Amino acid sequence: MPEAIAAAGPDGQVQLCIATSFTCPFEGVVPIERLEWILGDARTEGATHVVIADTLGQADPAEVRRRVALAVERRGLPVVFHGHDTWGLGVANSLAAVEAGAVTLDGALGGLGGCPFAPGASGNTATEDLAFGLRPSWATPESFATLVGLGQEITSTLGEGDRARVLGGALSEKAQAFPWTLR
Repeated sequence: MPEAIAAAGPDGQVQLCIATSFTCPFEGVVPIERLEWILGDARTEGATHVVIADTLGQADPAEVRRRVALAVERRGLPVVFHGHDTWGLGVANSLAAVEAGAVTLDGALGGLGGCPFAPGASGNTATEDLAFGLRPSWATPESFATLVGLGQEITSTLGEGDRARVLGGALSEKAQAFPWTLR
């Protein structure tokens, strides 16, 4: 890490990314003491952000809240939460991360992604799902429609399935009175 910080120079930003903050595909559950040890390791001094990642998508909201809060408390740096939606908790975990102090959430259009080094890891939490679930000030039915369209376009272009969970509701022909329905 010191080499990365030196290479970034005085204006560079280096993230301390803890890719398996919850579970490891080879060792199982990551004890919170291990996360504490990494957060306190002197070799990580100089990092500008901490990324708490649920690479396998196996975390639950209570544990996300606990570990993100720990990172905020221990480091006093902006925390990024990187979640996967393997078990359907991507948005719930992201909401818990924000409640615990995360300032940035990672997502991917159409839920693309995964991790070739982590057997069982599915796609990232879909950006469309995050926008619908968190409803930031910029998220309107119109911008949501654009995100859904972009997700469909990119997944189709890549020959991948669109994993955004909002598609069922967004494309429903029976819920037309709801402003977020696209048909």
